[in-house]
Amino acid sequence: MKLPHNQDRLSRFLAHPNRALWVIAAPMMMGFTIHSLYSIVDSIFVGKLGAEALAATGYIGAIFFAAISLTNGLSTGITACVSRAFGARDQGRMDHLASNGLMLSVSVGTLFSAVGLLIGPRLITLLGASGHTAELAWQYMLPLWLGMPLFFLTTALRSVINGEGDAKTPMIVLGMSTMMNMLLDPLFMFVLDMGIEGASIATIVAHSFAVLALMYVVFVRKRVSSRYSFANMVPRRELLGAIVAIGLPATMGQLMMAGGMVFVNKVLSTFGQLAVAGYVAGNRVDMVVALPILGIASGTMTMVGIFSGAGRPDLVRSTTLYAYRWSVILAIVLGGGIYLISDSVVGMFVDDAEALRIGRQYLGYAVFAYPLMAVGMTTGRVLQGLGFGWPSLVITSVRVLLFGGVGAYVAVYVFSAGIHFVWMSFIAGGTGSLFLSVYWVRKFLWKVQ
Repeated sequence: MKLPHNQDRLSRFLAHPNRALWVIAAPMMMGFTIHSLYSIVDSIFVGKLGAEALAATGYIGAIFFAAISLTNGLSTGITACVSRAFGARDQGRMDHLASNGLMLSVSVGTLFSAVGLLIGPRLITLLGASGHTAELAWQYMLPLWLGMPLFFLTTALRSVINGEGDAKTPMIVLGMSTMMNMLLDPLFMFVLDMGIEGASIATIVAHSFAVLALMYVVFVRKRVSSRYSFANMVPRRELLGAIVAIGLPATMGQLMMAGGMVFVNKVLSTFGQLAVAGYVAGNRVDMVVALPILGIASGTMTMVGIFSGAGRPDLVRSTTLYAYRWSVILAIVLGGGIYLISDSVVGMFVDDAEALRIGRQYLGYAVFAYPLMAVGMTTGRVLQGLGFGWPSLVITSVRVLLFGGVGAYVAVYVFSAGIHFVWMSFIAGGTGSLFLSVYWVRKFLWKVQ
């Protein structure tokens, strides 16, 4: 008897685990890259409206990042839980997880939207915007917050698809949505003369397309094994607890990374604004290294969940080691390559000689931090795939906050150390996350039976 399409995919994954990792990781890498490209292009278009418009999006960006962190956290929780149920061929649990995840995501998105609409203007003022900039920020924020449930609905649908081992379909849909957004930006902003409001409306229209496309894949084409129903949307404490136990630490980790960058910028401001500019320029280049590693780590989370659910601890361990190998190789090759051409890549963002020197100096230290980051990032995702959410948050806290933030602060403000001690704090943070990774992998991964 022929297995259903998705169960046939599971059989292929079990037969070829290394190939399976790339089947999941490659589309994720592409998706992350496309989204980063959109962020740059969107900023370019908004910048054409003037400095106040670009500043307005900066104020909303801080609020919007919180929403995106929450959607990414829910996505991590749903994907990790569904992948284990998929690997175990537990149809009932998959159905309940998909439906409960959908209910939870839409509920949180609706609540987030209501709160944002209620306190939005006041929040914009609290963040420091004033006058015409505050008015522009609200014009930009209003459509986004009206459409906020769409972002959470997209999260719920694509997370289930990813959890069942299909990363290609969500990547295609979100890639098409992103390209549509980039095309609609100039149309709404300049041709239809909608200004900054047109940028956010373009985002909502493009995201509406993504929702409709994913709903077609799930409900019409039925390309997922999980089945949704109103009856299965009745909240089940155990299922929601499993999603939140992974999703909440993932959300907090993303927020902590954003806070860590703000903290480091504050420390660097001691050395002048050119030091901040050089670091920001180098930090933009970091994405070239981080995105492929994030793709491998995210794909590993799905595959570890599937193999764990399937009762194959041998594949859990071998896939984890395979992912470590490739993430570290990519970190070394990409990081080293970028450093060799650091003058050119940093020069794309700054043209001041001092800022360029500092950006190049930062990348010289970052070359040693990238492999450590790769291990910590991969470990966090592996443990999420096994159902452990908090270790990832602790690893991020040690790497970004304890060493990267507090360590840099103490070095500069207490011991009056030079700027290179800030870069060394990043390496120290990566080293700390490496030791934690070894500890948790030995504690959890090698005990999987």
